[in-house]
Amino acid sequence: MKVTFAGATDVGKVRQHNEDSFAIDPAHNLMMVCDGMGGHAAGEVASRIGIETITQFFTKHDLKTFESEAFSYPESITPPGKLLAGAIAVANHRIIEHGRSVPGQTGMGTTVVACQFDNGVVSICHVGDSRAYLIREQNIRRVTVDHSWVSELMEKHNISEADAELQVNKNVITRALGTRPQVRVDISQIRFIQNDLFLICSDGLTGMVSDGDILKAATEHGDNLEGLVNNLIERANEAGGADNVTVCAARIAELGESPEFDEIRRITIEWGQERELTELARIADAQFQPEERPPLEPKSSVETGEFTPLPTKKKSALKPMFFVLIILVIVVILAFWYSS
Repeated sequence: MKVTFAGATDVGKVRQHNEDSFAIDPAHNLMMVCDGMGGHAAGEVASRIGIETITQFFTKHDLKTFESEAFSYPESITPPGKLLAGAIAVANHRIIEHGRSVPGQTGMGTTVVACQFDNGVVSICHVGDSRAYLIREQNIRRVTVDHSWVSELMEKHNISEADAELQVNKNVITRALGTRPQVRVDISQIRFIQNDLFLICSDGLTGMVSDGDILKAATEHGDNLEGLVNNLIERANEAGGADNVTVCAARIAELGESPEFDEIRRITIEWGQERELTELARIADAQFQPEERPPLEPKSSVETGEFTPLPTKKKSALKPMFFVLIILVIVVILAFWYSS
């Protein structure tokens, strides 16, 4: 099996800084995108923690990390799939803990979408509205379903996407990492075939470029994945560049033999029980250094109601001057006494 990758990110035409993060790890056939939120640069911190957490779990590659009896899985998910979903759950825990320890970053969060290719099967996990697509034989299909108010509105009330896009709250997402201790991760596991193209992206792309145009760009660029991701970012910016835009692509260049596998299409793994959250915290502490709380700045007299003056050089210089004056007085007195 051989998978080729490419990825790129851009700040866009409106935002002042880029809160998206992405990573490609060819050694473990892994790619991921995180789209941060939170303001004051907290969004980019959350997305960076998400990327770093997932990357480290696959660097260590202990497939039994999340095989504990504390965790239950709704279906027969492969070990790499469990590792990917579990890494995302730990990222959620770490983002929350970091937000609690750093003033001004409480409540920061990030979306995530990640793909890992192993033994003929791709595991695709996501939280939020960052998407994954499969492009196969000139057809494009969304593998993920946005965790957003618009998506839920479409599903519950059977309205079209065009009508849903007219809603006021269309940009509100319903799931993200870092917003609550409980985490719900959607996972799909798909058997891939030769020349399959998988594309993941932040909503900076999908908010500006249609699925049809994504397919058109993929068709035009063929095996040139670097040209594809750069072209999609260019298209998003030409359409207005209203948000940061990040795109990663992976193509199945060579396919070896793979075992039979029953595909899993978009099931939700939910960890919210006390035993599950306790085990996630234990794994996080074992894998990463605990977050250190920064030292508190000294409070001013206005905040404490007290005032403690700082020592000054002038005050420390009074003692030597005092002794000099005493000596001069003594000398004057002795001189007067002898002269009399």
